[in-house]
Amino acid sequence: MAVRTQETGPARASSRVSGHAQRYGPALLVVALGLAITVALFLVTFRGYQRGERRLLALQTRLTAAAIAAADPLYVEDHLGGAARVAAARNGAAGVFMTAMQDSVTAKGPFTEASLWRVNGGSARLIASTGRPPLLPPASARAAAFIRRAAASRTFVVTKITTADAAGLGYAIAAPSPDGTFVAYTEEPLPADHRLREAPSSPVSQLNLAIYLGSPTRAGLLEANSSSGLPLRGLTYTSRIPFGDTVLTLITSPRSGFAGTTAQVLPWAILGGGLLLTAAAGLLTERLIRRRQGAEQLAGQVGELYLQQRSVAETLQHALLPQQMPAIGGMEIAARYLPGAGGADVGGDWYDVIPLPDGRFIFLIGDVSGHGIRAATVMASLHYASRAYAVEGHHPAVILDRLRGLLDLPRDGHFATVACGLADVAAHQVTLANAGHLPPLVCAGTEASFAAVPTGPPVGIGGP
Repeated sequence: MAVRTQETGPARASSRVSGHAQRYGPALLVVALGLAITVALFLVTFRGYQRGERRLLALQTRLTAAAIAAADPLYVEDHLGGAARVAAARNGAAGVFMTAMQDSVTAKGPFTEASLWRVNGGSARLIASTGRPPLLPPASARAAAFIRRAAASRTFVVTKITTADAAGLGYAIAAPSPDGTFVAYTEEPLPADHRLREAPSSPVSQLNLAIYLGSPTRAGLLEANSSSGLPLRGLTYTSRIPFGDTVLTLITSPRSGFAGTTAQVLPWAILGGGLLLTAAAGLLTERLIRRRQGAEQLAGQVGELYLQQRSVAETLQHALLPQQMPAIGGMEIAARYLPGAGGADVGGDWYDVIPLPDGRFIFLIGDVSGHGIRAATVMASLHYASRAYAVEGHHPAVILDRLRGLLDLPRDGHFATVACGLADVAAHQVTLANAGHLPPLVCAGTEASFAAVPTGPPVGIGGP
C-alpha cells in the first residue's frame, strides 16, 4: 500500500529558510566582510586625509607667520627706532628726525606720517611732525597716554586707530637720552575694507587668512583678511606672532583641499565602490608624494632664506663698523674683526678711531652683551653717541660716563664693556679709561704687558 505524506506549513517554512541559508549564506558573509573592510578603509582614509590636511595647514600657517615675524617687527624697529635713537643722540633735533624718516613717510608708504615727542616725567610734548594729518589727534588724551606708554616700554608699542572713513595702526618707540626720553610715532594705513588681495601665484593663495591685533579675535581688532566670511569656519589653525608689546593672531583655513579633489572624494569613492580602492589609493599616493616634494622644495627655499638672512646679518655687522681707519701722522693703525660665534645673529662688538685737532685722536673698543638685532641696535646707539662725544672734545672718562646715561641693564636688558683712550702723538702720551673691558696690551720691543688701568663697572651697571 502506498503511503503519501505531506509537509505541514511550519515544516515547509523551516525547510525554505534552511535552503536560503545554504544558498545565500556565503554570499551574505562575503557581502558583510566586504562591507566591513570597505567601511574600515573609508574610516582610515577619511581620518588620514583630515590629519594630512591639518599638518599641511599647520605647516603653511607657521611658514606664513615666520615670514611676517621676520619682516614687519624688524622694519618698525629698524626705521622708526633708528630715527628715535638718532634724534635722542642729538637732543631731539627735529631736522635729524625728519631726515631719518623721509624714506619711510611717502605717498606710497609704508608710513603716512611721523612725529617726534619728548617725555619728561608724566608730560609728553610734540616736537616735530611730517606727512599727512594723523588718524590719532596729537592733542588728544589718547595720544598722550599712548606716547607715555611707549616711553615706559622696552620695545615698540602698537595700537589700532579707527575713524569714520579710515583705519590704521599706530606705532611708537622710545629712545632714552641724558636730557629725557624721546618717542618716535608713526602710522601705517590699513585697507578700507580690511581685505588682503594676493596674486594667484602667492604662497598663501591656498589659504583664507584673518589677522587680528592682539590675542582676542573680535571684529574690532581685525587688521586684514582674505575671506568674505568671518569668523573662519571648518578646519582652522591659529598662530600668534610677537609684535612689539602685543601679538598678531593669525587664523587660517584652506580654500581647497591641500591634497586635491581626488583625496577629498576618495573616502566616499571607497565607501561606494571598494573595487576602485587600488586605483584611487595610487592616485592619492602620487598626490601625497607630489605634496611631499613640494614641501621639500619649500624646506630648501627656507634654507636658502636662512643663508640669505645670515649674509644680511654679516653685512649689517660690518656696515656698522668703520670701513677704513683714518690716517694719523706718526701712527700706524690697523684693525681686525673676527666674530666670536657663527649663526645668523648679529653681535654687539665695535671699535672706532676718531681724529682730533693737534695730532691727537680718540680710540674706543666695546662689546654689548648678547647677540641679535637688539644687541646690534644698542651697539649702534653707543657707537655713534661715543663718536659724537669724542668730536665734542670730551675726556675718555667723561665719554664713558655719558654713555652710561644711554644704557640701563634693568631697562634695556643689555650692558656694555668699553675701553676708551686719548692719544697725544706729539707728547707720546695715552690717557685711558675702562668700563669693565679687557685692558689694552702695551708692547715695547720684545716685551708686552697689560696697561695698569683702573677698571670701572660696565656701561649700564653701577656708578662712574
